[in-house]
Amino acid sequence: MDMLQAQSSREQRILARRKRIQERLAALREGDAAGGEVGDKKEELGKGKQQIIESKRKLYRVKHRTDQDVTSVRVTGLERENVHRVAEEQTRQDLRGKLLAEAEQSARQNAAVAMRWADLFSIDVPQDLYYEIEKQRQACERIISSKDKLIHEIKTELKKKDDEFVKTLKRQAEDIDTLLHYMSCQFVEMQSAFKAELEEIETSFLQERTDVLDANRKELNELFEKRSKMEADFMERYLAAVENYQMLLEALRCSDAEDFHILKIRLETDIQNLEQHLEAMRATYQLNTEKLEYNYRVLVERDHENQATINQQKRKISRQRDILSGLKGRYAETDRKYLEENMKLTDEYKRITEQFKDLQSKFRHFEQVDTKKYAEVWAMKEAEVATLVRQLLLADRAICEQQMGWTWLPPDDTLFTPSTVPHAPVAGRGAVASSTGSTGGAGGGQQGDGVTEGEETGLSEEEVAARAADLQLQERLRDVRYSGALALLVDEAGFLVEGKVRSMLDRLAKDEAGLVAAESIVRAVGVTDGAGLAALMEALSADSNVELRSKGTSRITVEDQSKRAGGADGPMLAADGVAARGPMLVHPDDVVRRLRAYVEMESSAPRSGLVGPSRAAGAMRRAAELEQEFWVRMTHVINDQGTRVWGALEKQLDKYLALLQTRSASLNEVDSLQHQNGELRALLNQYLSSRINSELQIPPTQII
Repeated sequence: MDMLQAQSSREQRILARRKRIQERLAALREGDAAGGEVGDKKEELGKGKQQIIESKRKLYRVKHRTDQDVTSVRVTGLERENVHRVAEEQTRQDLRGKLLAEAEQSARQNAAVAMRWADLFSIDVPQDLYYEIEKQRQACERIISSKDKLIHEIKTELKKKDDEFVKTLKRQAEDIDTLLHYMSCQFVEMQSAFKAELEEIETSFLQERTDVLDANRKELNELFEKRSKMEADFMERYLAAVENYQMLLEALRCSDAEDFHILKIRLETDIQNLEQHLEAMRATYQLNTEKLEYNYRVLVERDHENQATINQQKRKISRQRDILSGLKGRYAETDRKYLEENMKLTDEYKRITEQFKDLQSKFRHFEQVDTKKYAEVWAMKEAEVATLVRQLLLADRAICEQQMGWTWLPPDDTLFTPSTVPHAPVAGRGAVASSTGSTGGAGGGQQGDGVTEGEETGLSEEEVAARAADLQLQERLRDVRYSGALALLVDEAGFLVEGKVRSMLDRLAKDEAGLVAAESIVRAVGVTDGAGLAALMEALSADSNVELRSKGTSRITVEDQSKRAGGADGPMLAADGVAARGPMLVHPDDVVRRLRAYVEMESSAPRSGLVGPSRAAGAMRRAAELEQEFWVRMTHVINDQGTRVWGALEKQLDKYLALLQTRSASLNEVDSLQHQNGELRALLNQYLSSRINSELQIPPTQII
């Protein structure tokens, strides 16, 4: 409503502003003399517009009133829903209090019943035992009856909810019908109001038109009367002049009639042309005057703006000159200081470089020793883990076949295969040492004389490592296990092939062309050695988590490792022969996304000054991930489903054990009762067969 009022007042202000602007323009163009005419036009034009404003106000009032009727339905529904929710919350709180009270009461009663069970074992008399057991049964029935009562109350409340829901649906249907009725009434009323106001506006404009026509007709009649009077006066004067000069005109008419007629026609034509030209020039001069006035105002404003801009630019230039002079001085001083610092840093760099070379030699030595120790520890722990895993698998087989009666499927043989070579170096140039033969398999057995292949050939260590990595990459590319992944890579990422290589592919054989294209693509994504290619192939496998690792989730999840461990699905894949054909590849539509994730992961890998080139750091990280995968696979040989089965079996066996123990105790108790009954029966027979019974007046045999 406030928005509608604000819009109406805004329209009124706009109309008033337009009227004031029209008055000012009329006063400037026509002067003070035309002020009365402007006022008359304003008054004449104001009738229709005033009727439009009044019509808008009436229509707004009608619309506001009908909107209130329509909105009242919504307000009533909201209020009813609020009351309903408050009542629902109160009912829920009451039920919750009853549930808590009943839980506390039943807990106390259950505790009392449980305490009484221990006392029953000390009662030897059957009648007392029966009486106590009956009391326990009544206590249990009271507990059950309280719970049944609460359940009955909850069911009653649910039934009330259903009834209330049906009533609510009926009320909503009634509200919708009422709303539709109000809306139809609003439409009809608004339509009739619009028609009536439109007729009023049309009537006001017709009345205004009639008034204007009457005023114009009256003015025209006055002008005609004035002209008639002027024509009559002119005719009288003209007849008098004709009588006075008739004789002279008659004398001159004969001589100058033809010349006068021609001259008269020419002059009348010139007069008409000049009058038309005068009117046209007046209009042109008026238009030019207005244009020149507007251009003059624009030029004056531009002159003021240009003057202000010039002053601002002058001040800015002076400030910039001061800043420039200060910067020049600072630059000279900074340049001198940094030259001195550069000389000091150069000397420091030379010294640190020498220290770094010494540190590299020491690091290689300790790396070889650590690698050897790591390989020994790895072999020991791997054997222990394999023994434990086999024992666990035997236990799983016994549970599945003996306890559950299921068919046990053995895991894949690749379960005990380590994910990486444990004794391979993972830092420095150890990533390529296995292919150059400079470090050996277990810690540098071929470095006894301290001469490497790079030193014998005159090449640096980095060049030797690069050549070895290149050779290893070529061997991996020709591996048949990677042929499917490389073919998929060529088909889906062919845009990464260089232009020169693409021009050479047509001249090569099909197999050779595919190998060259694959090599160009893997080098384009930054793969330079065999470890990088293995990581790329792993990224193209169906179960790879390279996208998660590229987004920062570097930790390997248990679900991924359980999938790779083959605990549940691994034996089936091995039985079908899928594992023998290599890993399952990713869908062709996801190849580009996996490549992007792999490149992002490799580009975001941390750099270290002690591990050598970036490919060595990548190899170390990939080796750590593969080792982590191996150990996680070892810890998840039994999948989550098997673990849950074990837990459920353990719970059921515990229950079965408790049941057997209970039955054993009951059987012992029955045996004890039977023994006691035999003793009592023998004692009773002894008492009945005693000689003293014959001396009694009423023997017990007659009573029994």
